[in-house]
Amino acid sequence: MARRVIRLLGSQDENQDLELCAKFQAYSARYDVETGLLGFRAFQEATTGLLEFASTSQDQVALIWIDLLNLRREFTLAGWSGAEAMVGRVTKILREIAGPQAVVGRFNGRSFLLATLVSDCVEDGRRFAQLVADELMPPGRSVTPCAPEIAVGVAFSPADTLSAEELLRFGCLAASYAIQTRSSTVVAFQPNMNNLLIRDHEMEFELSKALEQCQLRVAYQPKIDLASGQLLGAEALIRWNHEKWGYIPPGDFIPIAERSGLIHRLFECVLRTALQDTRGWMSMGFNIPVIGVNASVANLRQKDFPFVVKRLLEELPIAPCELEIEVTESLLFEEEELFIERLHMLKQIGVRIAIDDFGTRYTGFDVLSRLPIDAMKIDKCFVRGIDRSPDMRALCLTVIAMARQLKMHTVAEGIEEVGELDVMQQIGCDAGQGFLFQKALPVDEFSAFMRTWPVFSSGFGFAGEDDLEVLGCALDATDSEMEEVEPLIESS
Repeated sequence: MARRVIRLLGSQDENQDLELCAKFQAYSARYDVETGLLGFRAFQEATTGLLEFASTSQDQVALIWIDLLNLRREFTLAGWSGAEAMVGRVTKILREIAGPQAVVGRFNGRSFLLATLVSDCVEDGRRFAQLVADELMPPGRSVTPCAPEIAVGVAFSPADTLSAEELLRFGCLAASYAIQTRSSTVVAFQPNMNNLLIRDHEMEFELSKALEQCQLRVAYQPKIDLASGQLLGAEALIRWNHEKWGYIPPGDFIPIAERSGLIHRLFECVLRTALQDTRGWMSMGFNIPVIGVNASVANLRQKDFPFVVKRLLEELPIAPCELEIEVTESLLFEEEELFIERLHMLKQIGVRIAIDDFGTRYTGFDVLSRLPIDAMKIDKCFVRGIDRSPDMRALCLTVIAMARQLKMHTVAEGIEEVGELDVMQQIGCDAGQGFLFQKALPVDEFSAFMRTWPVFSSGFGFAGEDDLEVLGCALDATDSEMEEVEPLIESS
């Protein structure tokens, strides 16, 4: 109908044009023009009718909220035709699976809604919701063009609420929880989700206030050369001690900052502080070869992100090569071309780039070879207990071999035990950080750490200059192990 209206709007009969426009507006007020599914308001009205019908029987109404997660990526990769094909596929499946007493709608482009009668047993409703999810994204399926990636939440009436509006809100909450937890199964609404949402809103407000009032602090964790024991630099880490809630882990407030847009102010706060502190250390005679600052996926998506980095480097100058921006692999899987473009823009400024938490997303050699990466940080989950796990040793050896071929520096994260340090040294990892050396410290304490580290490091038995030749021979032995895995890397 939309195409018909657009085609005829140019006719000479003005009255006919106005009539068609009025019909189109009336249609689009109730229906999603692209799919013909009910729009949000019409869907809510239809769901109200379904609740009234269910009240006369022993049935439950299940509200299934489906978020289409990769629609933007499909548009980026395949254009409008690709996105349209994905939406069409989801619409077709939902129409086929919906029974005669079900209503299907679409909201805000990427959200699809299905309300249907189910038996009085809520567990049956959950099974039906999982059936819908499996039809849309079959378990174990290979990635194909137009294949949707989804997060699904479900809520029930009267079990959760008697109101259609609340039922929709609860279904949305459950889907949001599925996104946050990266759940591969349907998430059913729980009352505490509402409390979590209220807590999130409170935390967002408090975080905004903390940024305005400079209540956040930056701590620094040292990076150590695993051959010589020299201090190679530090990673700047955000810390928040709330006056009432106490210490809040970054894992609790960073996702809220990303969803709310506060992440951009947060990044600027950390980078500005890190540059100020680095300049302060330089004036005191300390040498910090590289200072690392984390950038989130949301930061990299920001169009002017590289210019923010450049502006702050101009305001608080240090050599660009002394700043390292640490990024995660996740954006590479969502928007590969955007990820590569942003990294090349950062590289043009002259800063170093590190892939953080490497190994959690299994980026292939062919993709890594296209990236202007200086360092690869091996995730702590692979380092933990490596001295007791031949499999983890082999895995890390493969990562280090890959990094060598790509001329990347390697850093082992989360070294906490001497045995882990020994293995990472044996397999040729360049650097490490973790509690074994030092936890993240406030700026003043880190200054004291730099004064004492040359003496303290001797207790770890790092090689002195006279020992480096011996260490090189030991690493030559490891090279034979490297030769075994390099053909596998080249074929990946």
